[in-house]
Amino acid sequence: MRILVTGATGFLGGAAARTLAKAGHDVIGTGRNAALGAALECGGVTFKPADLRGGPGELLNGVDAVLHCAARSTLWGQWADFYADNVDVSARLAHACAQRGVRLVQVSTPSVYNATGLTRQVPETTPIGPHFDSLYARSKYLAELEVQGVMPSAAILRPRGIYGPGDTALMPRLARALHGGRLPRLTQNEVHTELTHVDNVVHAAILALQRPAAGVFNITDGVSIPIWATLDRLADALKVPRPTRYVPAKVAENFAALLEAVYRLRPDAPEPPITASGLRLLTRPMTLDLSRARERLGYAPRVHPRDGLSAVLEKLK
Repeated sequence: MRILVTGATGFLGGAAARTLAKAGHDVIGTGRNAALGAALECGGVTFKPADLRGGPGELLNGVDAVLHCAARSTLWGQWADFYADNVDVSARLAHACAQRGVRLVQVSTPSVYNATGLTRQVPETTPIGPHFDSLYARSKYLAELEVQGVMPSAAILRPRGIYGPGDTALMPRLARALHGGRLPRLTQNEVHTELTHVDNVVHAAILALQRPAAGVFNITDGVSIPIWATLDRLADALKVPRPTRYVPAKVAENFAALLEAVYRLRPDAPEPPITASGLRLLTRPMTLDLSRARERLGYAPRVHPRDGLSAVLEKLK
């Protein structure tokens, strides 16, 4: 199968492109980082630098399927950029795939559930919007609507908290916060959530490319983990103090919201050291219902968080 992987110079896109090429598929990877593109070429991926804001153009020539991983994936930024990179690009790509009869698998996010108030075994049928806890979540949900509007046959994956080899966001962000000593303990009780090893996301994406299943699918490791116990393990691996100073979550969120407001006074301001939506990820439990992915995609997590997290922490040591 000839497969186009967008965002192939990113964490998930790169892992997916290399895995698909290793499995014998003819893989085209797109991205903006030529240096990382050269590394993909060594892994059997044909790299084509591209800015998708102008549409996919000739990238779809001869392609059987598209795995759309490219996105502005951050908790900080301007709405115009989120809309352009997440909503508009997805809409253009979906229209092009629909016109050519190309299979589309879109990578979204369960962040769209964050403002719903649900925390346990959240299903894909959960009513979403009109309020979201981040611009990122709002843009990804609007992107889903655009894709479903023109390609009802598309598969949309919502993997929660992707981690693993090559992670440039989740664990590095937490590590920086621990190194800087600016992360207080925000709750006196343990908080359980779910993460998704990158290999599990790639496995789900391959299943979605191979099967004609349509709709939205939650993806996780299938096992909840204790957030604060994991942060303690991370601190131990980094040989830095564990978070002990207690600050009520609401107080910290209010301070972060105020800090964000100050930073937004300057359009070119960098991301604040803390954001309210980022703090909420550490204080609000969430597990996802995987029934639909198991039944329609045949999804079964291949990497257990016990092994996946242990490998990550061991590497940090």
